[in-house]
Amino acid sequence: MDLLDRYLGAVAALLPKAQREDIVAELRDLLLNRIEEKEEALGRPLTDKEREAVLKDFGHPLAVAGRYGPQRSLIGPTLYPFYIFALKIALAVAAAISIIPALAAGLLGHDNPARLVANALFDHFPSSALMLGGLVTLVAAGIERGWTPLTGLTEWKVSDLPVPNRKKGLFETRFNALFEAVVVALFILWWTGLWKVDVGDLTVKGAVVLKPSAIWQTLYWPILAWSAVQLVSALVTLVQPGRVRLRAVFELAVGAGGMAMTTILWKSLPLFTLEPLTASGADTARLEHVIGLGFHVTMLVAAITFACQIGAAAWRFYKGAR
Repeated sequence: MDLLDRYLGAVAALLPKAQREDIVAELRDLLLNRIEEKEEALGRPLTDKEREAVLKDFGHPLAVAGRYGPQRSLIGPTLYPFYIFALKIALAVAAAISIIPALAAGLLGHDNPARLVANALFDHFPSSALMLGGLVTLVAAGIERGWTPLTGLTEWKVSDLPVPNRKKGLFETRFNALFEAVVVALFILWWTGLWKVDVGDLTVKGAVVLKPSAIWQTLYWPILAWSAVQLVSALVTLVQPGRVRLRAVFELAVGAGGMAMTTILWKSLPLFTLEPLTASGADTARLEHVIGLGFHVTMLVAAITFACQIGAAAWRFYKGAR
């Protein structure tokens, strides 16, 4: 028995019986062609060492049997992008159901917020992520092997896809930028006192007066500078919506400034002090707790928003396309 027969015999032993003969015949023809091409190039028959080198270059019998045998991958290449997308959603859901309750409990004063979040990240999140990720993997594996029907999902038409309209997109971008520029400009006029708005004392049901804390005076110039950058960002988007990277730079600056401002305000809570008019001390304290909780939630949402803005702007700057 020559080397080729020994090689094919080793591969055949690893193949399913029903397909063994056909695959071995195909491999024999392929390998003989390679040997003949090598002999033609050298102008002489190959030695045993040279024939062995050809067979070795073709691959180990285990690897060859894996290529020609039945599919052994859990998720195939066609389904893999959809699987990864579903897995990302599952991880996001796991993070949300783990961290949000911990933040809420911390804000309500049940325990140290940092300890609750750390416990959620290192205890609840891994188990939730593994459970949801495993469920997504099982469903994807079932789809890959035909165990899970895809009724309706595979019946789609190219004609049903939306028609891209770049002009409409640019119009919407400019409209949003114009709206943002007007709002920010009005805020700057009010913040600097150029636009007088007499709102009187901020009262709650005529029983308590809200007085701004000293942090607002400290942040007067930083807030003004941040608003100016935001105004410039909106104007750049309005005038040059196609300058993606330039827009991304300004959006990064706005997001970073907003994150810094949110952090400072969070550390400076409470942002308003309450002076009772007709309310009792207990009612004032209870109202102060509710308002403080509201500001905590607002700061948390703002931080998440600015973080998303920074991530999106960084991605647009990297890709260079809107």
